[in-house]
Amino acid sequence: MSRYWCTALTSPHLNPAANGTVFGVATVTVDFKARDCCVVVSADGYGVKRLRLHSIEEIQATYQVQHGRAGFDPVAADVANALKFAGRQLKEGRGARRG
Repeated sequence: MSRYWCTALTSPHLNPAANGTVFGVATVTVDFKARDCCVVVSADGYGVKRLRLHSIEEIQATYQVQHGRAGFDPVAADVANALKFAGRQLKEGRGARRG
């Protein structure tokens, strides 16, 4: 059985509208138990895209790419802001960490 089985049933990613934080066209949810985040982008020309990042390192690397694109792509700016928020939340340990 996967160690994420129980987390999947209670994950904030299941309902981004209720559990997420909105940055323009990007909505980010942070799951403190799984230590990951999910970004949902809904924009004209993009459709609905869902990106799940499984570690702070993945969040940081993706943030760097999106931040670099932010100068000419407003959607990338929204995604970069969402990733920055998620990374800070996880680093600061906001949320109940129960072992």
